[in-house]
Amino acid sequence: MMLRGPQALLLTAWLCLLPRLSSAESIPTPAKALSLAQTDNVQRLALRSLAEWQAPGIAIAMVHNGSVVLLQAYGNRRVGDAARVDVHTRFALASLTKTLTAATAVMLAEEGKLSLNRPIKESLPDFVLQDPVATAQLTLLDILSHRSGISESADLLWTGTGFDRKEVLRRLKDVPQESLVRSRFAYSNVMYTLAGELIAKAGGASWESLLHQKVFIPAKLSDAGIGIPSAPDGNTASPHTIRNETLTAIAPRVLHNIAPAAGVYASISDLANLLKIFTSDGYLDGKQVFSKTLIDAMMTPQTLVGLAPWAKALYPQSHFLAHGLGLMLQDHRGRLVAWNTGGIDGFSCSLAMIPDEKLGIAVLTNVPWTGLPESLIFALLDDWLGSTGKDWIATRLQMSKSSRARQAAAVQAQLGAGPSPQPEISASQLVGTYVSALLGEAELRQDGSEFSVRIAKSLTGRLSPWQKSRLRMQFDDPALGVVPCDLQLSPDGKVVSFTLGDHGKFVRTSAK
Repeated sequence: MMLRGPQALLLTAWLCLLPRLSSAESIPTPAKALSLAQTDNVQRLALRSLAEWQAPGIAIAMVHNGSVVLLQAYGNRRVGDAARVDVHTRFALASLTKTLTAATAVMLAEEGKLSLNRPIKESLPDFVLQDPVATAQLTLLDILSHRSGISESADLLWTGTGFDRKEVLRRLKDVPQESLVRSRFAYSNVMYTLAGELIAKAGGASWESLLHQKVFIPAKLSDAGIGIPSAPDGNTASPHTIRNETLTAIAPRVLHNIAPAAGVYASISDLANLLKIFTSDGYLDGKQVFSKTLIDAMMTPQTLVGLAPWAKALYPQSHFLAHGLGLMLQDHRGRLVAWNTGGIDGFSCSLAMIPDEKLGIAVLTNVPWTGLPESLIFALLDDWLGSTGKDWIATRLQMSKSSRARQAAAVQAQLGAGPSPQPEISASQLVGTYVSALLGEAELRQDGSEFSVRIAKSLTGRLSPWQKSRLRMQFDDPALGVVPCDLQLSPDGKVVSFTLGDHGKFVRTSAK
C-alpha cells in the first residue's frame, strides 16, 4: 500500500523531517486541559466567525489523549429561528463521508474479504471506463487515494440528474480519461461511490448497512445517519447560502446516488468520538474500534497532491500535501497533520489531527464556505502549538470573498456581454430531442413564449435569448446558476446541436 518510485522517496524524505514520539513517549498520558484563556479564545473565535462569515451556527470539538477537552456549540440551527445549535445537532458531513468509507474498506481488507490492490474488473465484471487500460488496471487503492485519472466531469452524472447510484456508475464508461491511472491526483466523488459498491459486494450487505455495523455502532456515532439530516426531536441544522445578498435557508441536497462519497450526517459529539479513535491508536473508551494498522494505512501517503500557489501562500511553512486513504496529509509547523473537509449546498465542515500530539479538532457549520471551518481548525491548531501572529479567520474570509468574486466574473465572462436584440428563434428551429454521450437525452420544449430544457431524468431549466447563436440557460436548481447555451445551426437555420456550459454538447436526434 506504499508509494513506489520518486514520489515515495520525496514524501518519505519530508516525513522523516517531522518529529516523532519515541516508544517511551507513546505511553498514554492524561489529556491536557485547556486553560481558561484558551477556552475563552475558542469562544471568541467562534463568535467572531458567526458574525464575520454570516454563519447561523457552529459546533466545535477538541480531543487530546483520548479525552474530550472541548465540546461547544454556538448560534442557531436556522437563520431567524430561535432554536440553538447544541452538541447533538445534526449537520451534513459531505466529503467527510469519504473518511468513513475508506475506513470501512480497509476493515474489510483486514478481514480478507477484499483486496485494495486487486483490479476492480476482477470483482465487478461489468465495470467499464472509457479507457480500456484504466478499466483493466484500476484498483480500490487507486480510488481511495484519488488517482483514477478520470475527468471531473463525472460529477455531472449525479448533480440533479435523477440518476440512481447504479445508473451513475454505469455511465462511468462515458467519462473522459484525462490522465493515466496513478499519474496524478484526480479528486472524484463518483469513484468513491464505486468504492461503496465494492464494499457492499465484499461485505455481503449494502454500503449503508456495513457502515452502521462497522463504524456507527462501535464508534458510538449515536446521532449519525445517511441521507438528509434528521432527528426524532428535530435537532438538525438547516443549510444556508447567500441569495440576493441575504443569508437564506435552503433545502438540503439529496445525495443518495453518491452516498458513499458524501451522504453521512452527524453531530459534533459523533465527531468527537471519531477523533478519539483516530488519535488513540483505534481505541474508544478502552475498546478497540479500528486497528492501529488501519489508521496507519489511512495516514500513509499514496498520492502526491502538491501545494498550489494559493495554498503555498496560505501555508508558507508547509512543504508537501499528499493524500492517504480518505485523508489529506500535510506538514504544518513541523508536525504531520491529517485532515479532511466536506462541503455541500449550505453545509461545510472540517476535521484535523496531529497524530504525534494525539490531538484532534472538528468544526461543523451550516454555511457553504469551507474556508470557515478550515480557518477555525488552523487557528486552534496554532493556538495549541503556541504559535501566534496569523489571523486565519481574516485571511480565509478574504480568500473566500475573492474566490466568489472570481466565480461571478467567470460566469459573466462565459456568458459574454449583455443581451442584444436578435431575431426570435422559432419552435421549429429549436424544439426537439438531443443526446449527450455522458448525460443521455435532453428535451427542448416550447412553453408558451419560453423554451424549457429537461436533461436526463430531472435536470431542468429555462432558455431565453441572449446573443447571436447563444441563449441563456437558467437552471431550476439555484445552486447550478446560469450558463450559456451555444447553438450550432444547419444551413437552413435548424439547431443541429447545442453546447451547454460545462455540461457539454447535445446533438439533435429528432424534431418535435
